[in-house]
Amino acid sequence: MGRHVKILEKNNIDKRELGYYYTPTFIASYISKRLLMIDPSGNKVLDPCVGQEELLEEFFNKGKAVDGIDVFKYKTNYFCNFTQKDFIELYRERKAIGKEAQISFDDLALNLENNSNDDVKEMDYDYYIANPPYNCHEVDYIKDNKKELQELFSDVGVHNMYSMFISAIIDIAKEGALIGLITYDSFFTSKAHKELRKKILSECTIHEVTMCSNDLFHEQAADVRTSILILQKGTKYQGQVFVSNRPLSKEVFQFQLKKQLEDFITGNAKHHDLSDIILSNPRDNNELIIECPDDIKLLFSNERLGEKFKCVTGISTGKDELYLSKVKVEPFIIPFYKNPGKNRFFTNNNLFLHKDFLKFDSEIKNFMVRNKSLLFKSGITCSSMGVEFTASRLPENSTYGVNANIICEDNDAWWLLAYLNSDLVTYLVRGILIRSNMITSGYVSRIPLINLNNEEKVILGNFGIMAYEKAKNNEPYDEILEKINTIVNKVAKITENTSSIILNFKLNLIQNT
Repeated sequence: MGRHVKILEKNNIDKRELGYYYTPTFIASYISKRLLMIDPSGNKVLDPCVGQEELLEEFFNKGKAVDGIDVFKYKTNYFCNFTQKDFIELYRERKAIGKEAQISFDDLALNLENNSNDDVKEMDYDYYIANPPYNCHEVDYIKDNKKELQELFSDVGVHNMYSMFISAIIDIAKEGALIGLITYDSFFTSKAHKELRKKILSECTIHEVTMCSNDLFHEQAADVRTSILILQKGTKYQGQVFVSNRPLSKEVFQFQLKKQLEDFITGNAKHHDLSDIILSNPRDNNELIIECPDDIKLLFSNERLGEKFKCVTGISTGKDELYLSKVKVEPFIIPFYKNPGKNRFFTNNNLFLHKDFLKFDSEIKNFMVRNKSLLFKSGITCSSMGVEFTASRLPENSTYGVNANIICEDNDAWWLLAYLNSDLVTYLVRGILIRSNMITSGYVSRIPLINLNNEEKVILGNFGIMAYEKAKNNEPYDEILEKINTIVNKVAKITENTSSIILNFKLNLIQNT
């Protein structure tokens, strides 16, 4: 397809194009040691995006037969048996092979044009280790080859490079092969990757999920949230799973991994049932949840916000500067709430929409007005971007953007406003439902509600009104928020230990998400 082989000088690497970030030595050592702990008897290793071979040192030291593939040649001499080839193209070729027997790495040069079988031929490797490219969906390679890639990855979709690499590795791995990855972890919770999670759960054993500190690649000018994932092809090997949440810094993480290896050797590593790390309620999408307390997970059996209230998006202008104004002046006269951002309870972060917006909806292709019957109704407007999740009152006779908006009457709006701004909901949204930035109405609609009685709703609603007035007057509302948290945690039956987990999560929100 479109990724052409190149030879690159060390200091002339376009990381945006390649999606290549050098794996720190302590990470590389940890992943390979974990694979060798689980099965020390294997011999053949493949790194399908080998880069500069940083993941392979332990295998070289153990005398394993190591092969490496990369579309780019990063250096003149490789220790592994290196082939300059696009792994996605290799995967396409494997899907075209119509033979029953496995073929080896040395057979890559075979003429594959006359084969038409759609079954993927497995490859005879005992270990796969990889740091897949982190390119996102905008890269030219995906755009230029969208149709072919959609056919190739029809089961998991074409969303980014790393997810395609993971899917392809699973397909070509033989039964029992171990797969060690450090990869972007947005697929843990993103709805777009629902099918990839389904594939992992149906075709693989999960041995370990260790979340990395989010500063791991800062030295390479990359702000990516990654995790270590240890899989094994086939589900019959599934036992308990080792999981570890995101540490606060690279320094802490380095010490943590050293301790984890020691705990595995001594048998002191704490494991969990697979069901403990999967949000498997039919209303959810098999999200991977890491170290989620039992009392938190239990809340997901409750009624969800979207089952009681309309949770919707509104208007997408296609080009805000043409249709929105920061000041109220003809013809921009209709209040428009785009995103409360960091504002809680009250937001004046509103714009003004052109009064002919309904006419634009019918005449302009990329100007869309959704949920017309719910426009101008009051309720709550929620943040859509950024790490924090916030909620503010949505006034009557207003319009709103593509952020989540909850349409409800005043008797429900005030207690719900208080609840949505609680520390518990911050944890539910950012620690469980969605760890990446974009918080859509679909995620907000899945927030579990707590079982408040009428008296508790009145009390919570009064606190919501008080906090709203404080926020409107630009006064601190911390004491009120603390009272809200006390009520919410009590009603939700949150233990003191879980309360501490929630508090620590919020205090270090950026590092923890």
